Amino acid sequence: MAPYRRYLDTQQRKIYEKWENRQTHNQPINKKIDKQPLISIIVPTYNTPVKYLRDMIKSVEGQSYDNWELIIVDDASPNDDVKHEIRKIAKNNTKIKPFFLKTNRHIAGATNYGINKANGEYIGLLDHDDMLHKDALLLVVNKINELPGVKFIYTDEVKLDEKGRQYQPFFKPDWNIDFLRSINYITHFAIIQRDSLIELGGEDGVYNGTQDWELFLRATRTLKSSQIAHIPKILYYWRVHNNSTAGNLDAKPYVIGAQKKALTDDIKKRHMEAEVVRDSLYGAQWCMRYSSPSQQDVTVNNILFSRDDSVGNVLSRETSDVIIFSNSSVDYSGDYSLLGDIFREDIGAVIPRIYDESQVVGNLKSILDEKIVKFIQELSRRSFTKHIYLTSKYNLKDVCSSVLFIERKKLSLIDQSTKIDSQSLTKALCNKGFRTLYNPYITIKEN
Repeated sequence: MAPYRRYLDTQQRKIYEKWENRQTHNQPINKKIDKQPLISIIVPTYNTPVKYLRDMIKSVEGQSYDNWELIIVDDASPNDDVKHEIRKIAKNNTKIKPFFLKTNRHIAGATNYGINKANGEYIGLLDHDDMLHKDALLLVVNKINELPGVKFIYTDEVKLDEKGRQYQPFFKPDWNIDFLRSINYITHFAIIQRDSLIELGGEDGVYNGTQDWELFLRATRTLKSSQIAHIPKILYYWRVHNNSTAGNLDAKPYVIGAQKKALTDDIKKRHMEAEVVRDSLYGAQWCMRYSSPSQQDVTVNNILFSRDDSVGNVLSRETSDVIIFSNSSVDYSGDYSLLGDIFREDIGAVIPRIYDESQVVGNLKSILDEKIVKFIQELSRRSFTKHIYLTSKYNLKDVCSSVLFIERKKLSLIDQSTKIDSQSLTKALCNKGFRTLYNPYITIKEN
């Protein structure tokens, strides 16, 4: 097995540490909460390094919210030291409930066993070698009180190296369906209402290696967007070591096949037609190539942005199926199969690849806090958060772009007096319930 690879640049880590120290972590958190549900944290273990196991358990025991139980399911670890350590720790804390499987059920089977043993109203999924921020559960419960109908909650995260140093923070957007089809951006920390999880059938062992991602895809097929909540704080510490997927996808080579199957099955269940394509450069990322009319059946025309013009005027003189709005004339001779996004019912405007990285990051202000966007601008593109927003497909709101692809018929649904500039057009489409999509796989040439 090839040694795991990771990016741990000292300068980048210092930039993050400086930023993290400036954050208002010491601001008071609302601890006067009406609803205080029991949260069951499920942790499957298998030959876990004892030190990491202790760190994980300690991070749960140190939670500022105390109505929790920790369900540890050892998946028939050959290493007796792991089981001995679990038993020893559980003796000193009745909130820790250990179970020892006689035969290996793999991670999905062990997780489901834990779910069935849990008593909590909400289930939190925690990996055996990772850690939680001390206020993770408290902030989750605050969100549950803030949004009574919420059923699925996730948080931001950061990686830990073997020495416990934080690096590679991942700042996530609120619910973002195209991002989830590009990469499992939700990952950790995920909390799901127990009744919903039971109704879903728990995790599916067919997708071992990407069972969490498949679960998230499946859950979001049935949940409303108002039932999915994001806590924009780093509350999860993802440990990176030789055998972790965080360090090296090749540590679990079966993961790639499981990811493709999960995404392919999800698209079919949503009754959509798309080819699931693995990114040729970044192996953990995927691109959905949605079906579209053939090139012969699609007419495309280029119109220059002008605040002196309006949507109504454009529609009165333009009959093309797809209109490219731009600052200058555009030469599009790319792969027409990538235009499938434009014809999707939920997509308003599509932004092709932007070569100015600062502009790409700047557009994130529509989905991320402005302070976080400013921090991301400081990072190298090798930092995960910056890299993933430069190279993946994801949804935005109203943004500035030199080029927009828009299906003509969608323009007829917005205010006809809307001015012909990128922010006005994307805002008007978003106000009608459409999503803006950044698609770096579409490349264009501006003349």
